[in-house]
Amino acid sequence: MELSCPVSAERINENAVRIIALMVALIAIACILFSNYWAMLFLIFDFAMRAFNSGKYSFLKFIALKVTKALNLKPKMTDMAPKKFAAIMGFAFCILIIATSTFSFFTAAFILTSVLIVFALLESLFGVCVGCYVYTFINLSKRNH
Repeated sequence: MELSCPVSAERINENAVRIIALMVALIAIACILFSNYWAMLFLIFDFAMRAFNSGKYSFLKFIALKVTKALNLKPKMTDMAPKKFAAIMGFAFCILIIATSTFSFFTAAFILTSVLIVFALLESLFGVCVGCYVYTFINLSKRNH
């Protein structure tokens, strides 16, 4: 199976993306540790800003760009489309997490939050975009039907 990702001409700084992913993981970990899912509302907003527009109003993107500048990290440009797709997935996960916790399905909320953490850490620490794997699976599923 060959991995496929969405493609676009738009570029984004991969260093900033990985810092954003680390912040998402830390916020999600805090949600679990403190049994408080209010921060997921912030993540829903931030994912939406990055998934459905340029990310201009994303607070996490703003912080990540400041961190890359403070650490003198040279921009490492990458295709933006897979990162937007991953942000859409993150947005959906956060909505599901809020919904499950609102309706007191705390085990489901914990599992979904844990998956979000793992995906974010894979991106942050190893540069692995799980969104590309999901995108590939979706495309393979479409071809088989």
